[in-house]
Amino acid sequence: MIIYIYDIKTLTVVARPIVKDYEEFKAEPMKFYPDWDITNHISVEVEFQNPIMDNETIREKTREELILLDNKTELLQDGEYIQNNKIIVVEAPDNLFKKMWNRETHTWQEGATKEDIDLEVDRLITEFIDLSEKKEKYEKYGFETFEIENQIAENILKRNYLLTIII
Repeated sequence: MIIYIYDIKTLTVVARPIVKDYEEFKAEPMKFYPDWDITNHISVEVEFQNPIMDNETIREKTREELILLDNKTELLQDGEYIQNNKIIVVEAPDNLFKKMWNRETHTWQEGATKEDIDLEVDRLITEFIDLSEKKEKYEKYGFETFEIENQIAENILKRNYLLTIII
């Protein structure tokens, strides 16, 4: 097995001795790494991509630490931005058809194209017709139509919203 020896100050791997097991290394570290110094080195069984010291223990940085400490803003997800060294999360509004995050203004915007809207309106019209026919059949045979009526109302609201989007 490989033991990873890190320099505590730089958090870089300075050696990778091969041992039978970790306990063997801990018993006699200088046998495997002559420059071993407990005040300057730390050993672990894992090689970290982004190491950080945490209470005298080495571990992998969290996503938040990579963003805030290493300025890896490319790891920010849609709806996130940094303010006062904190990651702020902005929930996307439910009313947007195609949610698009604007990284400059830190706002959600409608991202649908005219073609997207036209296709969705056509789909909703077909759905509306199907629901109306279903409601008519249910009424004819005396079945409850409350759920179908709710679906029709929701369909109308979606279509009306889409028709208000100016592209």
